[in-house]
Amino acid sequence: MDEENRKILVSQQKQKASRFLSQADEMLGMEYWDLAANRFYYACFHAVQGLFISKGISAHTHAGMIQQFSLHFVKTRMVDMHYGSFLARMMQLRQKADYNCAYDISEEEVKETATLAHEFIEVIGNL
Repeated sequence: MDEENRKILVSQQKQKASRFLSQADEMLGMEYWDLAANRFYYACFHAVQGLFISKGISAHTHAGMIQQFSLHFVKTRMVDMHYGSFLARMMQLRQKADYNCAYDISEEEVKETATLAHEFIEVIGNL
């Protein structure tokens, strides 16, 4: 991939992360906890995908993304360790929200992740 296409893809991922973050905030305001959890996770996901594209890193699964993020950014101390844990927790929360009919996402869970999701995306954007 040439540099121009790489920049375009990174920009598209950042835009999607920003759009999903706004949608998550809207869902939070409407008290749609499951949808907010989903959008917060995918906002973080797309921010990380943009970072990966910019650095030439790839992951083929969500779990692979978390492993690669930990390997390249947490273990090298480019980002604080708690962001690696946060991303893994966000994936678990999103999976519960999307697939587990017996589990209801709570207001507290989503509100706790909202602030961290905003911080996370800002940190990723600075890399």
